[in-house]
Amino acid sequence: MLRAMAAPPTAPGRPSRARRRAIAALAILAVLLFGRGRADAWFFWPDGAERVFHAPGEFGLVAEDCRIRTEDGVALHGLMLKATGPRHGIVVFCHGNAANVSLHLADVRWLPRCGFDVLLFDYRGYGHSEGTPTREGLVADALAAIDLASTHEPRRTLVFGHSLGGAIAILAAAERPAVRALVVESSFPRWRDAARAQAPALAWLVPWLVSGGPEPIDALPRIAGRPLLVVHGDADHILPLALGEELFRAAAEPKRFHRAHGSGHATPWRREGAAFEALVTDFFVDALAR
Repeated sequence: MLRAMAAPPTAPGRPSRARRRAIAALAILAVLLFGRGRADAWFFWPDGAERVFHAPGEFGLVAEDCRIRTEDGVALHGLMLKATGPRHGIVVFCHGNAANVSLHLADVRWLPRCGFDVLLFDYRGYGHSEGTPTREGLVADALAAIDLASTHEPRRTLVFGHSLGGAIAILAAAERPAVRALVVESSFPRWRDAARAQAPALAWLVPWLVSGGPEPIDALPRIAGRPLLVVHGDADHILPLALGEELFRAAAEPKRFHRAHGSGHATPWRREGAAFEALVTDFFVDALAR
């Protein structure tokens, strides 16, 4: 007959194995319960107005400061960059998650030369803008910027979003039929997809740490019928190419995908130059002619 094995004595002052497992389980449960949604703020890395990366004059741009008031009463700071030469329309630019507009001037400095006014604005909590960034708040900010642009150009308002700004641009354009066309660069279909790409080792925790929705991919049906250009670098190690491809597949026609060979997460304009300018300019001009 087999005898039951006696449990080894526990060292004085040291919890038993069962108790250690229980403590670990409680710690994990605490993370799951009290950490739910706490990582949403990781998407936002704002700099205040005191940090200046570039000035419009550095790129030969003519710019006007403007104030934008959101529906929930937040005052935002924006820059209106003036087109040179034959003018096509106005582009609302939704920048990425870091710094402030003075950094992102460099990414759109070519658009005025190609005949577009550009409304470049800071989200709440960034630069000179009031408030604290939240996902819903950034969408409200983009809506306010689109509304301001539409007062200047009711039939020639376009939207361009990079990275986090691409997700915000989709969600905002879905609410504003006045947007004639949309360019989404280096972005993602779902918030949790972006988080998993940044922290693959914690992928199992992402559903608790990052809240879901409103998701860019779910908003795509509401921009159906309006031209969409999805741009993604195949060397993007921040948001992998597969995320841009999934976003594109889920979109309705008319749509176009541009795989930027050798480009990382930064705008492909830095590698492709005039070819990229022609791609985006022709896309926008064709969209306005529809």
